[in-house]
Amino acid sequence: MKNILLSLSILLSILANAQNLDSPLIKGKVVVVTSDGTNPVSGAFVHWENEKTGIFTDNNGTFEIKLETQKILIVSFASYTTDTINISSPDSFYICTVYEQNNLKTATVLAKRLNYGLSRLSPRTTIYMGEREFQKAACCNLSESFENAPAIDVSFSDAVTGTKQIKMLGLDGFYTLIGREYMPSVRTLNAYYGLSHIPAAWVDGIQITKGAGSVVNGFESIAGQINVELKKPFGDEKFLLDQFASSGGRFETDLMYTKDLNKQLASSLLVRYGTRTTEFDRNNDGFLDMPLNEDFKIMNRWQFFMDNGLEGTANMSYHKNNQDAGQAAFFSPNPDAYGININSEIIDFFAKIGKASKKNDYSSFGSQYNLNQSKMTSTYGSSKNQKKYIAQTNQGYVNLLYESIIGTTFHTFQTGVSFLIDETQETYDGFRFERTEAVPGLFFEYTFKPKETFSLVGGIRTDYNTIYGWSVTPRIHSKYRFNNDKTSIRLSAGTGRRTSNPLAQNQMLFASGRSLSFQMDNPNLPYGFNQEVAINAGFSFDHQFKLSYMPATIALDYFNTTFLSEVVLDREVEGQAHFYSMKNGTKANSFQTQLDLQPARRTEIRLAYRMFDVTTTYQNPTQNTTYISMQKPFISKHRAFVNITQNTRSNWQFNSTATWYGPQRIAGAKDTAFSSGVFIYDIQDKYSPHFILLNAQISKILNKEFEIYVGAENILNYRQDNPIQEAANPFTEKFDAGLVWGPIFGRMIYGGFRWRIKSNKE
Repeated sequence: MKNILLSLSILLSILANAQNLDSPLIKGKVVVVTSDGTNPVSGAFVHWENEKTGIFTDNNGTFEIKLETQKILIVSFASYTTDTINISSPDSFYICTVYEQNNLKTATVLAKRLNYGLSRLSPRTTIYMGEREFQKAACCNLSESFENAPAIDVSFSDAVTGTKQIKMLGLDGFYTLIGREYMPSVRTLNAYYGLSHIPAAWVDGIQITKGAGSVVNGFESIAGQINVELKKPFGDEKFLLDQFASSGGRFETDLMYTKDLNKQLASSLLVRYGTRTTEFDRNNDGFLDMPLNEDFKIMNRWQFFMDNGLEGTANMSYHKNNQDAGQAAFFSPNPDAYGININSEIIDFFAKIGKASKKNDYSSFGSQYNLNQSKMTSTYGSSKNQKKYIAQTNQGYVNLLYESIIGTTFHTFQTGVSFLIDETQETYDGFRFERTEAVPGLFFEYTFKPKETFSLVGGIRTDYNTIYGWSVTPRIHSKYRFNNDKTSIRLSAGTGRRTSNPLAQNQMLFASGRSLSFQMDNPNLPYGFNQEVAINAGFSFDHQFKLSYMPATIALDYFNTTFLSEVVLDREVEGQAHFYSMKNGTKANSFQTQLDLQPARRTEIRLAYRMFDVTTTYQNPTQNTTYISMQKPFISKHRAFVNITQNTRSNWQFNSTATWYGPQRIAGAKDTAFSSGVFIYDIQDKYSPHFILLNAQISKILNKEFEIYVGAENILNYRQDNPIQEAANPFTEKFDAGLVWGPIFGRMIYGGFRWRIKSNKE
């Protein structure tokens, strides 16, 4: 049937063209944009507005069509978005761009845009989350945006600051390269709080890539990559006001205003102000359950397009955050009470500039730039007994890229040079660490794509680190689609490396009485440790089918991460935290299966199960020369997830999520594998109990501009008993607020509204 329709369309196109022999030809090319670059689209249908006949693009994605009286050209293809082109000059060569319907990039979408799903085009296991997806939860910042994403685990890192951390493939979030518009962002000093510093209302979409990422984006990806796309000035929103309030005393306001200065230049102003001024101590342990907080952030974005093909963005932001936590008596004030104050300040500039080559339709140049200065001052304790953490980092990043083909579009490549520099200074409790680390690098990534159903991507980069010397990072990815595009298989493998930042990435240690020790490999190295190096390999499978009458998709994936060298945080002995290097220590196995169902047109069900098997090698506390392998603490080996979303014709949305967490090993609990039988505090069990978190939200779009929502988190009001060890004695070595495995605050009710004004752009 498809062949018959295709033949009829081509025949009608020929007849239509025959009647207009004297009309000039409009020439162009149809391309699709993915995270891996720009590729031509063969078989896309090109036609004039209000005309049913048209032509199809050839194997190179090019087309020629007779000029009609209409000036609007429509391009469509399969499950991609539709592109609309205004023909201004018949002598120009037009590039028509289509996107996956769930792609993050701004485009004129005349079809349904998916809010969540696995990319069908990318050779990597990449999951797309649109804005509507993470708005199903109480997400005021990026750390809260993954509640409905089974690929990401979210948990509290300590019991005093309320900071949420993520885990991916069973590994801490700092092993995931978190970027903003494909530039490394949440790293070094910002590794601990950085996700909470990105307002969710500013985010247009998120890409989650499991396993080794592209060498184009750097060498630091070990567990995967998370890319955040911010809303752009030339987007479809002119104005946004997002107001949030919760029963936890949290109030946050996000504002965005965009202005098109002309057809080629636009600017946007984004402002965030948040505060929490109410004190809560629901478990009566004397400590505030959540910190008092004041948060301010402002960003100015510029976006431009030039007639010569040059385009780009430039962005400047300033962020200031203040948190006060600790014993309730500290706010009386009582100078002898235990208090915490955390002040951070970030100035950030980033830009992207690119240009397509006029001489070669398949070539383009791109560049990325980032300058960041982050400062933090934190105090822990009382005026008489206080520890202070003072840190500053200056970061510079440049990435220059060139993309083209080798002979035909079956062979494409990206190559370029990058430069990264980190200047970091930290002091804490008598320790002082400084480093200046400069890393120039070269990369090359080749893509073999003989047809839409198969692609093979091989990349390699070499970097010179002024501290650690030369390194080589190879990565490979492949994808094969078959069974009428209903089934896909992906394979990937590669290495990653990073410089550990023990203090910055483990700030939960500061809210404890633990003494720190560093067992250094070489005192001339940062913190005395070698770089962390790991190998990641995995595969994924997804299949679209019908379960009875219901459209369904099942996906399975398995990834293994093996560390060749790592810096281990050892909290297995009371009152102590040891950092030391370990070779061939941690092995992380991750398995996940997910089933997406659509039993009705406006009903979506997502079921998932995830299993982690993560073991780490530790030193015996009594004999540093003997080692033993144990399960990594605070990781739920088993997790089950169900999400149900129901929409109505009258623009109501009902969303509920239930997550079951299996037991987690508690660091330093009794009956450990150590012969000394380590036992600390009042923890009587080696593992935490299993528990269920239930969240729900109801939202209503009153008109095209105004939306209200109300929801509840942790409806069952489950809380970890006594999350702070020795809360009554915070100045002893047994005091510890970092042994957290479950919810702290209990049930939380929230609500708010979003007021959007769309732009008048077609």
